[in-house]
Amino acid sequence: MKIKRLSAGPKHHFFGYYGINPWDNSGRYHLALETDFHTHRPLPEDVATIGLIHRDTHEFMPHAQTSAFNLQQGSMMHWINGGNVGEANGAAAEFTFNDWEDDQLVSRALDPITGVARTIRGAIAAVSPTAPIAIGLNYGRMAHCRAVVGYATHTKSAAVEAQPEDDGLYRLNLQDGSSRLVLSIAEVIRASRNEHLIGKRTWFNHVLFNTDGTRLLFFCRVRQETRFYSSLWTVNPDGSDLEMQIPFGYKVSHFDWQTPTRILVSSDISGEMGFVEFTDGLRDFTPFGRGVLPRDGHASYSPDREWLLCDSYPSSPQRLAQLMVYNIAENRKIVLGEFHHEAQFVGDIRCDLHPRWTPDGATVTFDSVHEGSRQIYLVDLSSLA
Repeated sequence: MKIKRLSAGPKHHFFGYYGINPWDNSGRYHLALETDFHTHRPLPEDVATIGLIHRDTHEFMPHAQTSAFNLQQGSMMHWINGGNVGEANGAAAEFTFNDWEDDQLVSRALDPITGVARTIRGAIAAVSPTAPIAIGLNYGRMAHCRAVVGYATHTKSAAVEAQPEDDGLYRLNLQDGSSRLVLSIAEVIRASRNEHLIGKRTWFNHVLFNTDGTRLLFFCRVRQETRFYSSLWTVNPDGSDLEMQIPFGYKVSHFDWQTPTRILVSSDISGEMGFVEFTDGLRDFTPFGRGVLPRDGHASYSPDREWLLCDSYPSSPQRLAQLMVYNIAENRKIVLGEFHHEAQFVGDIRCDLHPRWTPDGATVTFDSVHEGSRQIYLVDLSSLA
């Protein structure tokens, strides 16, 4: 496979999370963050530059700055409204990034052609594929619950309520910028009917719309001393029809929707850690790719749903992170590459590959530190066709 570096030093460049499309509709411009550091967890005063990388020239074009980011998930940037950058006569293209406004988290929707930005009253976690809405999370809260996925804040931990009625999932209107709470953390803890969790610090994370925008997947996690407990839930975008799919007490990691009702997740719900598929509401857990895929990884379906893109964590002693695609019908894995990550890249400054499909399924991008700096790489998958 042909692998090339998309971004260029000396500064560091990364996108962040997996399963999100970083490309504009033309396929020429890739969203990225640029920083002059990458070996410490971002502090409240640290700033990242938001910009676009040209696919052919590799030029990074800056457009804005933010302090609402982390090294793992970036600033949860998304393209909205469609359009092609550089085509002023076409539909207006906008991308979003999260930001601080005083001590409140917001999202900015920026038109890279005009430079005009507008404000959405909440930090975006996921964008609907079918409607002009997003789901927001409180990443400032996460800084005190699981810092690696939170945004640095001056708020003291003592000020963070353990299980609030007024924090949780927010429905964000991408047209008028309004926000409203649709599901609280306290509601989910009550729905879990687990008395042992009451009063412990709790947060939501990893929200994902299904393929037709009618349902959401998300984690509810509870901190207990040095570890946390996870559960997996589905809910309608308006906060109705809440269902616990995997209860607290099991390991639950990464997921994707295969169809509007069929879900893939890495979990030990079937007895050992690995990927399982199941139907929303039925919990008919079926092992998936056992013995071929890793037990956990950042997995996402190809646009045609015939392949799975996945990575692995760096394994000892060489600390090689593996990037792979998996042919579902043939139960066949193709390793795209292995990338050495030095021993310092663990914990809050680790660099998961977090691979991401292009909308046409022809290429993949991922973040890596295997050449010493944090950069974005592109893999050409045309030979798989």
